[in-house]
Amino acid sequence: MDQQMQTISLQIKALRQQLNQLMQNSNTADAEIVTASSILDTQLEDYAHTIQEKRYPSMRTF
Repeated sequence: MDQQMQTISLQIKALRQQLNQLMQNSNTADAEIVTASSILDTQLEDYAHTIQEKRYPSMRTF
């Protein structure tokens, strides 16, 4: 399963880069697309962070 999680993490990173490039290079993106892409990027970042925390738990306390 660890290999699958690593693969997912790499896919998330690639997707976030593609979203970022699309938003920077697109002159036709409307406000709804930009907003949705930003929300998706934030969710993907949170998901990737959660995966990383599960794989390598930190010493942080809540």
